[in-house]
Amino acid sequence: MPHIDAPVAYEPLDWYPHLGPADADIWRAFVERNPGRFMRVWYDFHVGDADEEAPIAAANVQAAWVDLTRWRCDVIAEDVEKIYVIEIKPHANAKAIGQALSYAHLFVSEHAPSKPVVPVVLTDLAISTTRKCAASCGVEIWEM
Repeated sequence: MPHIDAPVAYEPLDWYPHLGPADADIWRAFVERNPGRFMRVWYDFHVGDADEEAPIAAANVQAAWVDLTRWRCDVIAEDVEKIYVIEIKPHANAKAIGQALSYAHLFVSEHAPSKPVVPVVLTDLAISTTRKCAASCGVEIWEM
């Protein structure tokens, strides 16, 4: 599924780039319950370095390798005061916290935004250990 390089309006869509069905359901519920929350969003936002040479010689892999080796933020969302790097994860765990932190770090280092950047995990369920660890790392947990 293609990523969206340009910002789009924050509104429910028929499909969301890079989001699987469970992730899309969580995001759609968030958008519907929080109308007007963001000014704009980006989906499938690439961060990180691309590897130039594929270890596999197949032409189809080689052609897509640069795109495939960059990391992808589920959602970048902007409001008046902040930018949110959002990792959407059903039953959030330590992996989701690490992804949100890593993506936010790369976003800041590559784009030097003028607004504060907040790493977020959007989930349907986060147990107390997940919430405690996220808070200690500066990652916000948003449960639907």
